[in-house]
Amino acid sequence: MKTLHDMCLSCIARNVSKINRLGTFLSSKHKEILLERLCWHQLFTDENAPSISYHLFSPALQRVNLSYCSQVDDKILYLLSQSRCTPRSISIDNCPQVTDKGLKCLSQMLGYAEQLTLKKLKHLTSEGLKLVRSEAITSVDLSECSSITGPGIASLVSECPNISTLNVDGLHKVADETLVYVAQCLGEKLEDLDATDLNLITCVSTRALAEHCPNLTRAVFDGCVRIDGSGLIDMVEMCNITSLSISFCYKVCVQKLEVVFSTLRAKGSIHCLEMLGITVSPLTVEVLSFFPPSLTHLSLCGVQTLTDSMVDMITKKLGQSLLKIDLSNCLHLTDSFCRSLALQCTFLEELGMRNLQAVNGTDLLKLFTDKRAKNFKVVTLSGSKNMSVKVVYAITSNCTNLEILTLAGLRNVTDEVASAIAHSCPNLQQVSFRNTDLTDTGVCDVAVHCSKLTMVALAGIHSLTDKSVIALAENVPYLEELYISGCARITKQAVAYLKDCVVRRVFVNHSTPNAPVGLLMAKDLDTGCYTRVDDMSISPLPLKRLH
Repeated sequence: MKTLHDMCLSCIARNVSKINRLGTFLSSKHKEILLERLCWHQLFTDENAPSISYHLFSPALQRVNLSYCSQVDDKILYLLSQSRCTPRSISIDNCPQVTDKGLKCLSQMLGYAEQLTLKKLKHLTSEGLKLVRSEAITSVDLSECSSITGPGIASLVSECPNISTLNVDGLHKVADETLVYVAQCLGEKLEDLDATDLNLITCVSTRALAEHCPNLTRAVFDGCVRIDGSGLIDMVEMCNITSLSISFCYKVCVQKLEVVFSTLRAKGSIHCLEMLGITVSPLTVEVLSFFPPSLTHLSLCGVQTLTDSMVDMITKKLGQSLLKIDLSNCLHLTDSFCRSLALQCTFLEELGMRNLQAVNGTDLLKLFTDKRAKNFKVVTLSGSKNMSVKVVYAITSNCTNLEILTLAGLRNVTDEVASAIAHSCPNLQQVSFRNTDLTDTGVCDVAVHCSKLTMVALAGIHSLTDKSVIALAENVPYLEELYISGCARITKQAVAYLKDCVVRRVFVNHSTPNAPVGLLMAKDLDTGCYTRVDDMSISPLPLKRLH
């Protein structure tokens, strides 16, 4: 249920243009929260804009978050700049009408800003980015601003020389010369770099990072398909890397990988390694024997050459330190590796086993029934269709600290399983029941008892009705994502009610090509169930003669 605090803020947000002298009754913190909620619920309307500008845009704002709102445009940012606020954190995320002109207004407020987030702004270009100048900024996120090119990034790091965290995920036009310049400009200041999907960069970039950025601790090169590994060797040797992600770097050869592992092992600083989809061949037990013993988080999702014997070696070597292991989509794995996990892993908190068709998991029962069960926060089993229902019951009954659980496509996931989750997992935040045998009863049970949920996936469960959506609307106030495609008995009216009820912006995926034309659901006041009424034959009531 919503707290009284949330209910009051929601009421104010919906009546912002009707409350006299609103700004005088609100602290700066509450003004910041209201600005977020006005964005989430698309309330930056022409009617509300003057009141928002007068009452909520104030010089004392310390955090400005305008995200996922199509109404936020350059005019709104101009009004914000006129308040003369100098926030420490500014976030403009997925506001499609913001352009370089709006960023020019923002640039006037950057005097004390430490964090700048400009995500998914398709009209933002390098010309706008050249206006950003501040020595106070230490963190910049430009992910998926696809129009930004190298010169814009070069200008940014020149004018903001104290950046320690830089995210350029999805900036496909950025090439080696830009990252080399970034490394030269930021040097020892750079600690965290996310270069996901920069498919133009090569080992030239990683060598530059190795040469100029000794304090780099986290590096993400997912999807950088031209990186061959030679520069990675230099980088892990010269930098203080604690977290490295090289997922889908298809050019990394096994010989280079072996040297990377042995170098990381010698340094002993690496804790997190992600290698999703790596296709190196031959990946052998000998190569994996070079894994650094300091690893606590290991993702090998989609590594098709991974075998049971390799997992056995990994767990024997790292079992006492591993907190997370993801072996999803490794199609050659069988139940043999489950015995190794249950025997060797002592402190696991996250386990990924999606789409393992040859695994029934009965050897994991010990892992989920002894004291280690309470350590688990994340378990993902979606698509492992042969997973034993005993394992599912053991997880849902004993892993009482679970935050993420995915059971999509598993057999025998019924309302009884949902009831076990509801009564054992009060901290659950994300759950997936796609294509299972749940009914409204199970979904309602989870909704009532797991009020911290932010993501629920129910796609493909054809029996669900509006009753499930209304239960979520009335009991899960912080829901952010709902997946109900194929649920033809759920109406648009119920989805609209959900969007009105929840505190945050909620993304709903509700594609129903299988829905009957003219579908209308209504609640039976006798049973409480939602039934279809558009095809019911209703005879007119007889008219009585008036005397």
